[in-house]
Amino acid sequence: MTKHTGIIILAAGNSSRLGLPKQLLEFEGESLLKRISREALAVPDVVVTVVIGAYPDPIHSTLQHSNVSIVINPRWATGLSSSVIVGLKDMLENQPLLDRCIISLCDQPFVDQHVFQQLLQLADSSGKGIVATGFAGTWGAPVLFEKKYFDRLMQLEGQKGAKKLAEQYPDDRAIFLYEPAKYDVDTQEDYFNLPHQFISVQQAKDIIHHYIPASQEQQVAIQDALGHTLSRTVIASQAIPGFAQSSMDGYAICYADSGQELPVVDKIPAGTTTPRTLHSGQAMRIYTGAPLPFGADTVVMQEKVEVSKTNTIRIQDEALKLGDNVRPEGAEISAGAVAMLPGTSLTPAAIGYLANIGCTEVTVYAPPKIHIILTGDELRATGGRIGYGEVYESNSYQLKAALQQMGISSVEYQHVLDDKQQLKQALQEALKTADIVLLVGGVSVGDYDYVVDVAKGCGVKQRFHRIRQKPGKPLFFGTREQKIVFGLPGNPSSALTCFYLYVKPALEQIMQLPDRNRSIKTHTTHAYSKKPGLTHFLKAYYDGHVVEPLHAQESYRLHSYAQANCLLILEEDAEGCAVGDEVFIHLLT
Repeated sequence: MTKHTGIIILAAGNSSRLGLPKQLLEFEGESLLKRISREALAVPDVVVTVVIGAYPDPIHSTLQHSNVSIVINPRWATGLSSSVIVGLKDMLENQPLLDRCIISLCDQPFVDQHVFQQLLQLADSSGKGIVATGFAGTWGAPVLFEKKYFDRLMQLEGQKGAKKLAEQYPDDRAIFLYEPAKYDVDTQEDYFNLPHQFISVQQAKDIIHHYIPASQEQQVAIQDALGHTLSRTVIASQAIPGFAQSSMDGYAICYADSGQELPVVDKIPAGTTTPRTLHSGQAMRIYTGAPLPFGADTVVMQEKVEVSKTNTIRIQDEALKLGDNVRPEGAEISAGAVAMLPGTSLTPAAIGYLANIGCTEVTVYAPPKIHIILTGDELRATGGRIGYGEVYESNSYQLKAALQQMGISSVEYQHVLDDKQQLKQALQEALKTADIVLLVGGVSVGDYDYVVDVAKGCGVKQRFHRIRQKPGKPLFFGTREQKIVFGLPGNPSSALTCFYLYVKPALEQIMQLPDRNRSIKTHTTHAYSKKPGLTHFLKAYYDGHVVEPLHAQESYRLHSYAQANCLLILEEDAEGCAVGDEVFIHLLT
């Protein structure tokens, strides 16, 4: 005889620790609440009630096309128990002959129809009145209760919910072990810790950003600092210039004597190291950068004087003022002053300024050490002859060039065959020294795609695998302690797209390079059609006014990429674009 079964999904809380409704958090393409509701409805011969409370309008909206019964708990703030009672009452009204119910939460993303069915089967086979889910050395939701416990469920109070009741009957309780039930979402950290699959572009960016390790510092010579970001304040050790100097070719005088005819008593070229003294009623010939003689306070431009045959001068500059054309001591910077602040981008001008004040070394945010591991039996070195079924390897060239463009020169590279043991050994060695490992190829789901399994076997925690985008859908991202692992697709166009969209921003964050908005809104010159479901990134050329999608958009082709300076973005739900449509592009440089 079939038992009448119901599933109550508790979704009334306000997610105070998360800061936003967890019920609406997306996981693998749909909200957590929609996902668990769909899985519950997939169980044969059950009725499903969802209890909502804190966010009734948006949560009700997400379930408007679902066959669940939705009931509002006005007392949701008093605890889970009140939601259990509201849900059970609603279920009994809809199904008076109810024999048992499963109480489930909305924030366990790996609980699915099979878990519900296993609870039902264990209840039938064990004869127990309570069947809970076991995980991580404990047990909890989802929990099944037979009808004999309904009255007691109606009497629950406080925050503990149905577990408080289940704890009282250990002899009538069975446990179904299901380790993935340990994942629930109470905080942002919980959400990012989920092993995500097939996520949106924005989710991928958010997850990567969350796991970027703290920046490290490194001391470098200023000639090697181009493109880096200063991490510590630079203090001037001395005044620059260290003496008053002339800012142009002319004559050094005492301003009080400017109305007199003055004999030129000396000549001071730049580089003079012996101090000179100018007496009242005298002038000295001086050149740009030369030290001002003691007693002088003004320099007259050589074009503004009349020189006599007896080497005297008369000043013909009615606009002359005290101190004109003199660079005071410390005009550039005084000793002990702040020369440059942390966060400054070390451009050629910045490096020139540092050299100008006598600075030889600076402390910068260190570029990470990168290790590239290419996989594939078919890859051959560029330059030699290739045979049937073989291709030239290009990913190492383009990735190392892109890294070099960012000022990252500490890059190791190796090629391994499609062999799990070889790949595992290579990854283990790379993780000993590298900060970031780029695994290229083998990240899809084919028979010879070993990267994801091998990475997990090396202790790398999957943060996500596969993105709803084209090209680059198989992208893998994982972490092991403070080390980062990217699994890039093997197709060269896909690998480079993933590098620009995900790897490069991560590196820029680690190196604390200046924020640069690479997203620009413009108009397209050509139409492009696509199906909804994936975000498309098209190789394109932007001329400063409009963007032109290029030919050869296939993921294995680089010819058009060599001409591209941007990626044209067609969002996940779009069906393409028409000529003249407003679109967003992502600049590559």
